[in-house]
Amino acid sequence: MSPCEPKYVNYSKSKRVVCSALRLLAAYTPREHQVILADQGYGEEVHHDHIDVVGISAMTSQANAAYALAAWYKERGAKVVMGGIHASVLPDEAARHVDAVCVGEGDALWPKILEDAAAGRLRSIYRPSGLFPVEAIPPFRRDLGVRRKTTFNHAMIQATRGCPYSCEFCITSALFGKKYRCRPVEQVVEEIKACGSKSIFFLDDNIFCSPAYCEELFAKLVPLKIHWVGQASLSSVTKNAALLKLAKRSGAMGLFIGLESVNQASKQASSAASKLGTSELVEVGKKIRLILDHGLLVQSSMIFGLDGDDTTVFERTVDFLNANHVSLSSFCILTPYPGTRIYDRFKTEGRLLHEDWSYYSNENVVMRPAQMSPEQLKNGSDWAGTTFYRRRSILNRFRSNWRRPLFYLGMSMFTRQANYTNHGPGAIERMPRPERAMWRKACVA
Repeated sequence: MSPCEPKYVNYSKSKRVVCSALRLLAAYTPREHQVILADQGYGEEVHHDHIDVVGISAMTSQANAAYALAAWYKERGAKVVMGGIHASVLPDEAARHVDAVCVGEGDALWPKILEDAAAGRLRSIYRPSGLFPVEAIPPFRRDLGVRRKTTFNHAMIQATRGCPYSCEFCITSALFGKKYRCRPVEQVVEEIKACGSKSIFFLDDNIFCSPAYCEELFAKLVPLKIHWVGQASLSSVTKNAALLKLAKRSGAMGLFIGLESVNQASKQASSAASKLGTSELVEVGKKIRLILDHGLLVQSSMIFGLDGDDTTVFERTVDFLNANHVSLSSFCILTPYPGTRIYDRFKTEGRLLHEDWSYYSNENVVMRPAQMSPEQLKNGSDWAGTTFYRRRSILNRFRSNWRRPLFYLGMSMFTRQANYTNHGPGAIERMPRPERAMWRKACVA
């Protein structure tokens, strides 16, 4: 089960991203068990009678809903197991609400949990002995539930796990390791062939993780004539122009890239340089345009509320993205998730406003920013989303995104509508005109 807070149901629908953990765990479930998959974010029913064991996967924003769902099932005599990021970083908290907690990767643990549940010997907390060998990852179960229309109408595929970066606000490397683990290319290719879709979304944190691995993978994707999108670091994508061309030939349509902050690129070079390949903002723009020139769309992820951000960051960010014709962008409010270093730091500094997990979703202000008020941060983030997706901005960026016209315009208008559905228009204190003019000149070489 993947639970959802009622206030996020419409937001989940607009994002159109399914919970991949459910179909992976279903693949590890022995076939003699009858399996029901349910994603409440899509309005699916998660309350069922006559259930023996319930597995709940939840991120932090889903934790309260997960605990309520667990209580409902426990009242009816079911054994409840909880996994996912939140339970992994706060297992003792989760254990107060469920019968068993699965910490970290559940690949090796889930079959053991089912065995122990059947024998009546469930332990409170299950932890893996090490990182799971990715060559043993099975294909997702795609035969369960109704296939849902998604933003990309894609089939999800995982080729690698792990991330070598250690961002203060991210938990990925702590859970999945700092070294990339790559599935055999033949396994990945066979799963793509069998999935029945020509549209693929790679779940990997960086699909450009290893030049040698990617060269083999992309070359074997060319004959499949698929279209795919994935996530990558700006540095890894732009290091090798030949590999970028091969990615395009293999069916790459666009890449999700974490730029994070226009301030971080210049003020926090120690952490930004490795992921971006440079600490200079103008060089970041050049790398973005290199990807666009190869016919791939760029969706950036920006974070507002970092300690270097003041009230001018919203206008600066939108100006930079527009000046460099970034195709799409998500705008996130810095959220100190449990398990991250920034959560520990903010808690020590007394900067957490509360720990109501239902608001820990990148859409709400749950901490005290260093250089602005919580209200200014929320309004500025909403303003950025509204302004970046104005029709005039979308059309102005089209001249660098014309190679994928339908994909670019369709995604832009879809995201524009999602912003209007989920957020207000927002407002900011504008930069003085001379300062604004100087900044815009500095956005492009």
